[in-house]
Amino acid sequence: MTARTAPAKVSVILSNREYIVNCQPGQEPRLRQLVDMIQREMDAVADKVGNATEPRHLMLTCLSLADKLLEARSMANAELTKQEDLFVAAVNHLKGRVENLASQVGRA
Repeated sequence: MTARTAPAKVSVILSNREYIVNCQPGQEPRLRQLVDMIQREMDAVADKVGNATEPRHLMLTCLSLADKLLEARSMANAELTKQEDLFVAAVNHLKGRVENLASQVGRA
C-alpha cells in the first residue's frame, strides 16, 4: 500500500482576501505564480471597468482569462498546422529526391 503525501496548504491573497488552498507538495511556487497572474488580470480588469461588484469583477476577470486562453490555443493550433505543413513538404521533397536517385540507379 502506498503512503499518500499530505497536500500542502498555501495561503494566497486575491483582492485583499486570504484563501487557504491545497496543492501537491512542491507545487507551491506554481500556485503563487498562478495567483500573481490572476491578480494582475484582476487589476487590469478593475482599471477598465472601474468600481464593479466583487462577483462581477471576478466574472469579468474569468472571461478575460478564458479569452486569453482561447487565443493562445488558437495560436498554438495555427503554429502546429504550419509545422505539419512544413513537415509534409519536407517529406514530399525527400520522396522526390529518393525517386530521382532510384531512377538514376536503375539506368546505370
